Amino acid sequence: MKRLNKKQKEKLLRRQRAIIRSRMRVRRKGQSRTVFAKRRTGGTPHPDQLRLIAPPVFDIEDKKNRRRLTRFLKDLRGHFNRHAAKRLLIDFQRTQRFVAAGTLLFYAELCRLVEYSPATQVRCNEPQNERAKQVLQQIGVYGICHHPFHGRTTHRDVVHWRVARGHLVDASQYAKTIEAHEGGLAEPLVNGIYRGLAEAMTNVCHHAYIDRRDDGLDHDGPRDWWVFSQAKDGYLYVALCDLGVGIPGTLPSTNPTLYGKLKALFGITPQDGDCIAAAIEDSRSRTGRPERGKGLGDIIRAVAGAPRGRAMVFSNRGWYTLNGGNESSGNYRDSILGTLIAWSVPVQSG
Repeated sequence: MKRLNKKQKEKLLRRQRAIIRSRMRVRRKGQSRTVFAKRRTGGTPHPDQLRLIAPPVFDIEDKKNRRRLTRFLKDLRGHFNRHAAKRLLIDFQRTQRFVAAGTLLFYAELCRLVEYSPATQVRCNEPQNERAKQVLQQIGVYGICHHPFHGRTTHRDVVHWRVARGHLVDASQYAKTIEAHEGGLAEPLVNGIYRGLAEAMTNVCHHAYIDRRDDGLDHDGPRDWWVFSQAKDGYLYVALCDLGVGIPGTLPSTNPTLYGKLKALFGITPQDGDCIAAAIEDSRSRTGRPERGKGLGDIIRAVAGAPRGRAMVFSNRGWYTLNGGNESSGNYRDSILGTLIAWSVPVQSG
C-alpha cells in the first residue's frame, strides 16, 4: 500500500473532523432542548437539575421567533409532564428581547404550569441584556422562580409594564391604565376598549375552556385570562391572553351557523386564520344589537377609528391584523394553543 504524504494526511484528517462535526450537529438537533445543567449561577450544581435554554427573543409575530418560542414552551410543558421530580433551571442568559405578546404567552404558561405541578422546583438565571433582565423582575417571573434580584427596574421601556390575572370579568384589572389616559383618548375609543375587554373576558369565562387543551397535560385548569398593559411613547398598548382551545376550537359550538358556512365555502375544515377573520367580521356586523356578544367587534371598530391604531389577534395557528385600516389574516405552522388579542392606540398629550 502506498503511504500518504503529509498533505494527504492533513486533508484526510480535515475530512474526518468535518464528518464528526456534521454527525454531532445532527445528534444535537435530534435531542431535547432540555439538557442537564453542569453548573448553576452562584452555587454548586444540583444533581437532579435540568436546564432549559430560553430563546433569544420572546415574540409570536415573526415566524422564526415564534417557532423558537413555541418549541421552548413545548419543552417547558414537557419538563413538568415527564420530569416533574427534577428541578428546572430556565436559562435566560441568551435572551435579548421580550416583546409584549410573546412575553405574555410565556408568563401565562409558566403560571399555569407551576399550579399544575406545585412540587416542581423552578429556578432561573438572569439575561445578560439589562433591559431583558428588568422585564423579568417587572412582570414577576423572578418571584415565581424564587430568584433574588438585587437591581432596580429603571429602564423607560420596562417601568410602565403592568400584568394582571383573573377568572372573572373584572374591569379594575386594566381600568387604572386606561383611566390615566382618558383625556388623550376619544370617548368612542375608550368605550370600545372597555366593552371589548369586558366581552373578551366574558368569552374566556364561558367559552375558551369548553374542552381540554391539546398540550399533552392531564390538566383542566386554571380557566384564567392574563392582561398586559403599557403606556409609553404616546401609545397605549393592551394585550389579553387565554390558554383555552382557541377561536377555531370554540367556533363550531358558539356559532355553528358561521362555522357551517366556512366549511361549505372551503369544502374542508377551515384554517385557523379564516376562522378568526370570519369571527371578527361576524362580531362587527352584530355590534349594536341587544343581547349579542361583541368583544372582538368592539375592539376592532374602536381601533379602526383611531389614527395609527393597530390590532392583532393570534389564535392557535391563525392570525389577523388591522394596521392603518388595512386588514389581513393567515396562518403559521406553529400553534400557540390559545388566543391572544393585542392592540395599540395613540394617546394625545393633555
